[in-house]
Amino acid sequence: MGRTLTVDLGEELRSFVEGLVASGDYRTPSEVIRESVRTLRERTAASKLEELRRLIAEGENSGDAVEWDRDVFMDKLKGYSQRPASK
Repeated sequence: MGRTLTVDLGEELRSFVEGLVASGDYRTPSEVIRESVRTLRERTAASKLEELRRLIAEGENSGDAVEWDRDVFMDKLKGYSQRPASK
């Protein structure tokens, strides 16, 4: 059995949980809360997966890959940082 966690749901959510138990859909308030947290965890994971897929598609649609040289890039970057500030 897991550890106990005390949570204040507020009156509205408490009544909702008690109603689910009273209807026979769940045996205990803990069952309701466990299923709710599992559902939230799954939805959060699905949302992250959807965002990763969106980012992959964005990368695939951004054009052809361009080769670059790290040293050339760093030299350019240093050159930009050494420019006098424009007014």
